[in-house]
Amino acid sequence: MSDAELTQRSIAAVRGLAMDMPRRANSGHQGTAMALAPLAYALWGRVMRYDPSDPSWPDRDRFVLSCGHASVLLYSMLHLTGYDVSLDDLRDFRQWDSLTPGHPEVHHTPGVEVTTGPLAQGLANAVGMAMAEESLRARFGAELFDHHTFVIASDGDLMEGLSHEAASLAGHQQLGHLVVIYDDNHITIDGVSELTVTDDAAARFAAYGWHVENVGEIADDVDALEAAVRRGMAETTRPSLIVLRSHIGSPSPKFTDTPAAHGSPFDPDEIAVTKEIMGIPGDADFWVPDDVADHMASLGRRGQQARSQWNDRRAAWTGDHATLQACLDGTPLPGWEEALPTWDVGAKVATRVASNDCLNAVIDAVPSIIGGGADLTGNTGVGIDGHGLFDANDRAGRLVHFGVREHAMGAVMNGMALHGGALPVGGTFLVFSDYMRPAVRMAALTGAHVVYFVEPRLSRGGRRRTDPPAHRAGGIAAGHPRVVPGSAR
Repeated sequence: MSDAELTQRSIAAVRGLAMDMPRRANSGHQGTAMALAPLAYALWGRVMRYDPSDPSWPDRDRFVLSCGHASVLLYSMLHLTGYDVSLDDLRDFRQWDSLTPGHPEVHHTPGVEVTTGPLAQGLANAVGMAMAEESLRARFGAELFDHHTFVIASDGDLMEGLSHEAASLAGHQQLGHLVVIYDDNHITIDGVSELTVTDDAAARFAAYGWHVENVGEIADDVDALEAAVRRGMAETTRPSLIVLRSHIGSPSPKFTDTPAAHGSPFDPDEIAVTKEIMGIPGDADFWVPDDVADHMASLGRRGQQARSQWNDRRAAWTGDHATLQACLDGTPLPGWEEALPTWDVGAKVATRVASNDCLNAVIDAVPSIIGGGADLTGNTGVGIDGHGLFDANDRAGRLVHFGVREHAMGAVMNGMALHGGALPVGGTFLVFSDYMRPAVRMAALTGAHVVYFVEPRLSRGGRRRTDPPAHRAGGIAAGHPRVVPGSAR
């Protein structure tokens, strides 16, 4: 069997699994996974650098399935490439306490980097991951950190307002190691996407400062998909958006390009017909023949050598190993408690000032800290002194200006924390924290180690003067900033 034939046979197996999992669970989304099986093969089989035997290897590429409803695609690739996800786990899709829930959950399934379900959260998390990678590369060297973050995003992701905030920030930050593939399948649950969307996504992202390429009808061409992704990777000073026209449910004769392909399991007869079109026995359930299993497992082992070489480089690295490890662990160096400031009882110190004094007192002892405010850096006590501004000109800086993007700030912080090597800090006013509530909820659900500096004192001037005098007279007027962890740690 030729390599090309084995590639197509492997893609057929993924599409078959994508139909079998929802059918067995009587629930789930197979259409997007079927359409994007060739893309998944190009990413996991040819492009991405990872090692299933060490899913937490720090210099691995990150993959984010922002459209988490297509989880069967991710689970299929994790199983086939050698992660600790068995065929029985795929059979248990959406069952209680299984490794394969309806949407991917970080810390639950090996190989899942972030929890995705609420649309656009994953895309914004990926922006944070790309920022964390840039920071680590600048501080510790490209020999230790030089990887990419890849994202598959749907039309729903791009409709959500969060994606606009996050994409604007990514373009401003010139995150060249971020590659997003937009699955432009023209289908939503209610019908064709033209019911609700007529904007030009490519033009919008280009205006944000992204490299954008509309590759059109190449969803079944693995070679062309690989080439498009590599062109995106070659853009080192701009994030990349690849607009891919796919056909949801392909190659189903009955459901291709229909809303029914999105979230309703195919009937057994349609599954059988579709499998036969792909050369799979129509009655074969969870079909993974030995040649496909061996081939995909060999692709999953490609990263072992790269990880081994990385371990050698880290051992030979002459930098500060204690600081590096503290960053990766998110832990302080010795002496951080002694560095904390003290005040006399009764001293009149604004709480945001006291908080900022504490932050700057431990900034050297907690080398993973990075962050800032949503255009309220001084007002919320999150200014970081003497460590530079993180931007396109200085990736080693540790103060981030998130801009008036509270929701993106929260979701980006989650991505930075889940990437590893960063303890992100973000500040805003309590009333504006409602804008970022979905990201705060995701931080709590996923155990993302993040810190919020929330200032309840209402604004008395400048932008957003919305507080009536009566509110300023209450206890909230005294202003007590909260340092709130994003999880129960």
